[in-house]
Amino acid sequence: MSAASSRTAPVRSALSRILAVSAGIAALLVLGVATPALAHDELIGSTPSPDEQVTTAPASVVLTYSAAIMPEGAEVIVVDAAGKDWTDGAPVIDTNTLTAPLASGMPEAGYLVEWRVVSSDGHPISGTIPFAVGQATPLQSSQATPDAGADGMSVVPFVVGGIVVVVVVVVVVALAVARRRTTPPARD
Repeated sequence: MSAASSRTAPVRSALSRILAVSAGIAALLVLGVATPALAHDELIGSTPSPDEQVTTAPASVVLTYSAAIMPEGAEVIVVDAAGKDWTDGAPVIDTNTLTAPLASGMPEAGYLVEWRVVSSDGHPISGTIPFAVGQATPLQSSQATPDAGADGMSVVPFVVGGIVVVVVVVVVVALAVARRRTTPPARD
């Protein structure tokens, strides 16, 4: 065994341990940090419910969320096919429930509830709920399911980028330390 190969064996061993530890840390950070950032509150129920056909016009729309919602930024409209808004006053929030009063005299027709609130984690969420009064067909929309990413920002690229930077720095430092340990002192 030559002197050069006996010096590279500890470097390879140290490098493989460093890479294994770095990969483990990166996996923990991705699973531990990114997952909570993706878990936003959500709409869990409504009256009327999606695609429901009610016999008489409701006096209000009630939306129930998985956690408390913030009163700032809460918006609800109930529109018919002509785009007329049938809400009658500001929505009322009680912890995780939002109630929007409706105008009287809603005719037999399809309607669409369009809502947007700020969830307990500070992220806006929005969605639509189609329903109908009488024998009409519920009014549909291209955005018929709640959109948890309505704010247009995702933290995942930032988290992954940060993890990559940390792993690269750890590997570079580890290589420098391993090289210093395996380099024999200079002889005069």
